[in-house]
Amino acid sequence: MNNDVHVLRKEKHWSQDALAARVGVSRQCIIAIEEGRFMPSIALAYNISIVLERSVLEVFPPQANHPGPPPGRPTGSTARKGTGTLM
Repeated sequence: MNNDVHVLRKEKHWSQDALAARVGVSRQCIIAIEEGRFMPSIALAYNISIVLERSVLEVFPPQANHPGPPPGRPTGSTARKGTGTLM
């Protein structure tokens, strides 16, 4: 997942630890999000955008040509709840 967390964090002169503390996650979680290895839940993406004082779409711009969920994978209310998805 493409995102601008790293750039927006640097604009505020915050370390990964500082952003993690403000959002309530580990530094490793922020690293994984910035590197595109972890897709945050909607709630976590929202919290990151609030802390960075940007809209969710500014922090996590939509991807063109997103293929959607793989066949047979649950979507909507049947999907598992969690903080996000490892990529």
